[in-house]
Amino acid sequence: MTDRINPTALPSETLLELLRKGGFRALAEDDIKDMAEAGMPANADGTFNLIECTAWLLKEVGGNASEPDQA
Repeated sequence: MTDRINPTALPSETLLELLRKGGFRALAEDDIKDMAEAGMPANADGTFNLIECTAWLLKEVGGNASEPDQA
């Protein structure tokens, strides 16, 4: 990753690296593609806005990412 990034236009590789550093350690490159296909917002050039992606992820988990799964 370069020293300077544009959080509103991240390549998928940079988004993946940032999400891994943020706690999504098991995330794979194919997961970014799958999330985009599932509706995660992307820019017209294929890059991602970190804020929009974070909001989408929170919406997908219903804002309850810290609650344990019910078995």
